[in-house]
Amino acid sequence: MITLAEIMKGARTREVAAIFLFTLLACAAMYAMKPSGVAIYIGSLLAVAIAISFLKSDNVRVAGLFAIVLLSAFSIWSNGVKYGIDFSGGVRLPVLLEQPVGTVVMEEMVNTIKTRAASFGLTEVKVRPIGDSEIYVELPASDPQLIRDVEKLLSQQGVYQGIVDGKVAISGEDIYSGSITAVPPQYLHGADWGVQFSVTKRGAQRFAEVAKGKANYPLYMFLDRPSNAIVIVGEKELLANAKSAGTPVSKATAYSLAESALRLEGDDIAVYIEEEIEKNFSLQPKNNKTKAIIKKGSALAGKLREAGFLVEERSAEEMTPSYQISPYLPTSNAVTVWKAVGLLSAPRLVPSVTEGLLNYGYTISGPASGATQQERTADALKKERELASILKGGALPVQITIGSRTVIPAPLGSEFLRLSLIGLAFALLAISLMVALRYRRLQIIVPMLSISFAELIILMAILGSFTIDLSAMAGMLAAIGVGVDAQIVVTDELLKKGEEARKRMEKAFAIITTSVTVAVVAMLPLLLISGLVEIIGFATATILGALLGLFISRPAYAAIVEHIFE
Repeated sequence: MITLAEIMKGARTREVAAIFLFTLLACAAMYAMKPSGVAIYIGSLLAVAIAISFLKSDNVRVAGLFAIVLLSAFSIWSNGVKYGIDFSGGVRLPVLLEQPVGTVVMEEMVNTIKTRAASFGLTEVKVRPIGDSEIYVELPASDPQLIRDVEKLLSQQGVYQGIVDGKVAISGEDIYSGSITAVPPQYLHGADWGVQFSVTKRGAQRFAEVAKGKANYPLYMFLDRPSNAIVIVGEKELLANAKSAGTPVSKATAYSLAESALRLEGDDIAVYIEEEIEKNFSLQPKNNKTKAIIKKGSALAGKLREAGFLVEERSAEEMTPSYQISPYLPTSNAVTVWKAVGLLSAPRLVPSVTEGLLNYGYTISGPASGATQQERTADALKKERELASILKGGALPVQITIGSRTVIPAPLGSEFLRLSLIGLAFALLAISLMVALRYRRLQIIVPMLSISFAELIILMAILGSFTIDLSAMAGMLAAIGVGVDAQIVVTDELLKKGEEARKRMEKAFAIITTSVTVAVVAMLPLLLISGLVEIIGFATATILGALLGLFISRPAYAAIVEHIFE
């Protein structure tokens, strides 16, 4: 029977030692910084995977797989595994509508509630209509504070602010909500969509005063702009969309635009670059209510909490600003969307509204995108609705009342979770019997089953860092089956006679690569396009299992069995 020591014999001991030392340090970091444990685990896993691919040594591949299994097992122990509503239950918030509504309005309300609830970064939110006058919002029971926050969010209307050159030009209280309507197509004057609204006398006076002489300046439209806050953005997120005519702009330009977007007389939001703060952390809050907005999983979160900040974590997508940058009209250059701070739009002020004259009616219009007329029409309708929602302060089209929260039992429950885990164990047992009958060699059976078990641990740790629901469990079963199939391909090719081992391996991995490509391509529409929350877990688990096998576990298995046959 082959041992790990034999496999590692003659290895590049320096590289292998470095991998295991890194693994031990990563485990220690996960234990010491538990709030950032998931981010440390994911980052460490990627680092080891890159090392395996870069070094391309059979011994390093085996050592790397072993290290990733150790990291995953430690993550399960330290960070735990998060189960979805299917297994752990949750809380239901009934949303009662003031009056019955039609299908279109109900769909708009469900989508708005999903967007507002998802702004808290929940990994699983279920929003479903009940008849024509009630909506259920169901959340995992894992974090009571998040449930209270979403409950509060749904019961309040957002605060709209339109800011020009660091001053509030218009706010939600200045707009007559009943006047916010789409502009008829015959009055768009070349634009694809438009929203018109009327303002109060006070609002008209303030807008005329603030916007005077600001032709082509951006009107930064915020919904629930944070106050008494700072933003710490990573350089990667800051520059991801910073381009002018397709050409990337400098970090200084992107940073200047971000600062301008968050400038407000009396309540600026300071912007910091994460990598620069890490080198010399010296931030201090203004008071005990100062918020620090930062990317979820950032290593700085712990330091900020220790310094006294109220840390609000956002996803990488929310932390990434979008820009409008033109070399011909610099005054209109702006951050147009930055969800982390509530910036949802930044239309340009046309000269006619910047002459200082009172105007009680305004129109915001723009172009639609899309390759076909149907796509442009759909995009125009979407932008109209989004802008109308911003101007209304994110208010729902019908008044609502939040009912009393109720605890909902897991539809499947802990017993079904136990049975699912038993099912995974029986799947491994069935694989054992099949492999035993096919090869009848312990030196093949043990490595094959060990690799399958290793893949199961890694998938459990990765998916469990976010949410494991029933569909994710099914995806894990499918991934194990696909993995064993690939290992059989490798084994059969090595058992053939005539060709040299390298050519046989190349042929085996050509087959595996094709299989993985087909699996990933087949799952991507389910993951990105379908919009069906119920099957996202299955698609994610299947894609992760396929990629994990192609780049990490299959090469390690090939190295082991190739050594055996030699």
